[in-house]
Amino acid sequence: MTIEWFERTQAAVEDIIPIFRALADPMRLAVFECIRGCGGAAGYELETGCCDGGLEGGVSLCDIRCRMPCAASTLTHHLNVLRAAGLIETEKQGRVVYARIRTEALAQTAGFFTLETK
Repeated sequence: MTIEWFERTQAAVEDIIPIFRALADPMRLAVFECIRGCGGAAGYELETGCCDGGLEGGVSLCDIRCRMPCAASTLTHHLNVLRAAGLIETEKQGRVVYARIRTEALAQTAGFFTLETK
């Protein structure tokens, strides 16, 4: 291993630490999986391929709340942590807020595990 490899690896680790911290909590991981799996949303539009017929690839926060055994304030905290780590993004459409996974964060995490060790 070289110094260059160590520096490159250290930079990659620092970039994904917030992701690992966010997913380390079991409830937060469940919220993330709920969003990632389209949340078992109340409705799935076959014509558009959207959960709830809303945001493509997203699930409404109401649907997440119905599936998570925690208080609304706790869910809000978990969503804020996931958003701060760059794992999800939210978008308001009318009165409904949708959350979806940021695929860039997943690719970044996967990229970390494919770093060369030489």
